[in-house]
Amino acid sequence: MSSGCDIFSLQDKVIIVTGGTRKYGYYFCEGLCEAGGTVAVTSRDEERAKQMAQEFSSRGLKAFGYALELADDDSIEQLVTRVIQDHGKIDVLINNARRIPQMPPNEIDREELGKLFDINAVGQILLTRRVVEEMKKAGGGNIINIGSIYGMGGQDLSIYAEPEASYSLDYPIQKGGAIAYTKQLATILARYNIRANCLTLGGLRETAPDDSHFLEHYCKRVPLGRMTVGDDVKGPIVFLASDASAYMTGANLVVDGGWTAW
Repeated sequence: MSSGCDIFSLQDKVIIVTGGTRKYGYYFCEGLCEAGGTVAVTSRDEERAKQMAQEFSSRGLKAFGYALELADDDSIEQLVTRVIQDHGKIDVLINNARRIPQMPPNEIDREELGKLFDINAVGQILLTRRVVEEMKKAGGGNIINIGSIYGMGGQDLSIYAEPEASYSLDYPIQKGGAIAYTKQLATILARYNIRANCLTLGGLRETAPDDSHFLEHYCKRVPLGRMTVGDDVKGPIVFLASDASAYMTGANLVVDGGWTAW
């Protein structure tokens, strides 16, 4: 059994990160690589994924770029097949990718909602099912779903300068569902030595609107007085991906500066 800092090492672990080039995905990939993992950076934009992987590789880290379109069954199959061919296994799957609505919340229609759920829910389920097939063959694995504070409670519209343009109809269902989905995966997959946990996060400063009203009111709402920054998520994602969390499954790890503590 590993001891000390060794239990946080990701040496010899092959990790898929969906939506790996933007927002939290970038910091997940960086932290996992820095901990010794072999990271499959995925994106709808394959060139962007390869560029980011090359950026990490130039620093001596192990990263590889792959295309993934979660609305396309063939793309899901091709990703899993290529990762197995290139690296021999998949130890960890991190479900992070998310499609952003392309219209204001008060105008969103059935077609747009269908596109959102096709990627953010259906695509995630189908990719997870396909990866689980490989994990079963290997004798175990680890699934990490990414949640949000707005999957645990309603939006506080007072922090937005334009409340009517800032609420979401789909996001709470998807992110609240991520927590329930995690618990279901944990109970049905434990017999295959496959763990499942959720990492629930607050707002990311690096991608937040440069809006003094938003920043001021968001930070006042957080007990620690600031938004999440990229380095804040590296430790938690490495913890969940590593043997340090070997006895955890079905858990929701909340990293939000205390937002949900009120």
